[in-house]
Amino acid sequence: MQRAIKLIGLALLYVLAFVFVEFLGAMHPYVWTYSAVPAALVAAWPYYKLCERYPLPGMAMLCAILLLMANFLFGQGHEIFALGCFLFGFIAEGFRKLWGNYRGRKGTILSYAAMALIPFTKTCVWWINFDLVSDMVIYNKRDIYYATLGGKILSYPVLITMIILTIVLALGAMLLLTRDWNPREKYHIIIEK
Repeated sequence: MQRAIKLIGLALLYVLAFVFVEFLGAMHPYVWTYSAVPAALVAAWPYYKLCERYPLPGMAMLCAILLLMANFLFGQGHEIFALGCFLFGFIAEGFRKLWGNYRGRKGTILSYAAMALIPFTKTCVWWINFDLVSDMVIYNKRDIYYATLGGKILSYPVLITMIILTIVLALGAMLLLTRDWNPREKYHIIIEK
């Protein structure tokens, strides 16, 4: 039971890293719109520890589902974000399975790069329905925040640059963290043998 609590604790730490960066988005729309960039660094350690200590199937999906639940809890979730959580969660699980059967260093590194892209599915609503999101921002953040929106922040070159930067930071952070990659040989989450 204690190991199950530690597993959930690490997954929640991963989610809290993302939520913390999103709350910083109240300072400036760039931080909220492109929260994936700093979150790729902040959330790297909990994900690394989770995959190293518990080389089990489903760790990436657990993080994705908890991230989705936290965003719905704080009123930041929507259907596209839910789709993104499941899509990138499955991609991350696929990387972990293909490269090392959930125990490989390469699979963990690539899976984290996929997981780091989840916040972009949340902010892509800006491009799909700008008026709806703008109305929500005016309601929540008032006109000063809204005045800084548009223009460069929502240009496609900036979006592509931020996606590339997020992937590079996620890969770099996980490469550094997994230098001494040593996943546990045996894992018994609930019952000790």
